[in-house]
Amino acid sequence: MKLKVENISKLKLDGTYLFKDVSFSLYGKEIITISGPSGVGKTTLLKCIAQLVIYEEGCVFFNDKTPEEYGVPNWRTRIIYVPQRTPIMPGTPLEFSQKIRTFRSQQLINKFYDDPIEISGRWNIPEELWEKNWNQLSGGELQRISLAIALSCRPEILLLDEPTSALDPKTCHLVENTLKDHACIMVTHNPEQEKRMSTHRIVLKSPYVENENNNEHLLVDI
Repeated sequence: MKLKVENISKLKLDGTYLFKDVSFSLYGKEIITISGPSGVGKTTLLKCIAQLVIYEEGCVFFNDKTPEEYGVPNWRTRIIYVPQRTPIMPGTPLEFSQKIRTFRSQQLINKFYDDPIEISGRWNIPEELWEKNWNQLSGGELQRISLAIALSCRPEILLLDEPTSALDPKTCHLVENTLKDHACIMVTHNPEQEKRMSTHRIVLKSPYVENENNNEHLLVDI
């Protein structure tokens, strides 16, 4: 299993680059962390890979096929993006989890699902929270439940935007231990988490400036 990101570049509204020529590959169950200061495009890079944001230059391949060859819904089923803050939705997490399984893209790929309630139970989420409305959950509960739903769909790669930012250290370690069994690209602002989790790392060091040394903008430690 291989994801290849090749010279991805994203323009800002003013026509300058947010980031330029980002390239890396992920093999098997590696974990690539993306770090750097605010405003350099870490979350946007994840969304580009997930085909949630249009990028102006570059290509992404999964097992040598493009998103267009898979079809974007199929791509997003194989490569799932989990935001830092899940939008508040109507209904309950349990209803949402059951709804996902009716999507055609899910049915084409998945014949079996894992139990999201069991997954979140490893992270100290009581079962009864699954039947509460989304707006009744705390930030940490939202993060863990959203991640459990994503994992239950058996994605081939997880794209995670600071998935433990609202968790206490003990719970953070519980989640990390689960993630180590999966292929992930993960944004983090925590240097200690980066050391614990990363097989390889990408550092967006500063905003891209045309005609300046690109090594000052990007570090890919692959």
